[in-house]
Amino acid sequence: MNDLPLELLRTFLATVDTGSMANAARQVARTPSAVSLQMSRLGELVGQPLFRRSGRAQALTHAGELLVPHAREIPGASERALAALSGERLEGPVRFGTVQDLADRILPRALADFCKQYPGVTLFVQVAKSQQLLEQARAGDLDFAVLFPSQAGLRAQRIIRREPMVWLGHREVAQLDPLPVAVLDPSCGYMEAATEALRRAGRAYRVVLRTPSLAGLRAALEAGLAIGCRTALLRSGSIEVLGEAERLPPVVGEIAFALHIPRPMSPAARRLAAVVREVVAAGTGVDPLQAPQRALAVS
Repeated sequence: MNDLPLELLRTFLATVDTGSMANAARQVARTPSAVSLQMSRLGELVGQPLFRRSGRAQALTHAGELLVPHAREIPGASERALAALSGERLEGPVRFGTVQDLADRILPRALADFCKQYPGVTLFVQVAKSQQLLEQARAGDLDFAVLFPSQAGLRAQRIIRREPMVWLGHREVAQLDPLPVAVLDPSCGYMEAATEALRRAGRAYRVVLRTPSLAGLRAALEAGLAIGCRTALLRSGSIEVLGEAERLPPVVGEIAFALHIPRPMSPAARRLAAVVREVVAAGTGVDPLQAPQRALAVS
């Protein structure tokens, strides 16, 4: 039975996340031809091709799609095993930034359990908009961040999760005519595409709330004031994903989350970045450290 080398899996993920072998080559510091050879070798090991050409991009075959979740899990398991066997004592400050989408449900438990396992690490967490996080990381105020990818920081970024845009809110509110809608202010391309879809579908709507924060959007949806458009990460006990049954058109688009590492990191920061990468990619909020659940206030 063949083993899957970690180096090939990391290059495979870089190709998946960046959309092409040329972009992956810049991320893993190899030539495009070397990346192509690595992916051919990985395909030989699994017995099936992993990519097919789709225009200028590399699209996954069925085998490639099956490999992705395993490829994300295996490097993290290796890092955890090495850390456990080495008895490594991590110390010092780690400054980490994240967008609000991940701060409420996905990351708190993992961050709290990391602090419990590594008491010598002092963790500072900044929750802010992507542009602010990018500026802070460039200035050296953050060791790394999870943010929305941008061309400005492409070389230091790796996409670790993609979430489709969906309609969210109470089902009874979605039946109202005109449809009450809550939007983020300033507006974004995603919401503009969503309202354009409503217009094309002939669904009358009115914007009843504009808010600068996801907290404000969530509060409006939970209260039944309006419906909104974001990813399913905003869902809660009273906020449901809505769709065709509520006469809502599909929303075209997705939000990508990228791990931004602007410079070499300390061992403690590298370990936390590995944990964050795995938790965000899995998207369950379950910590790979497998420690008891705790609450963590982020600021």
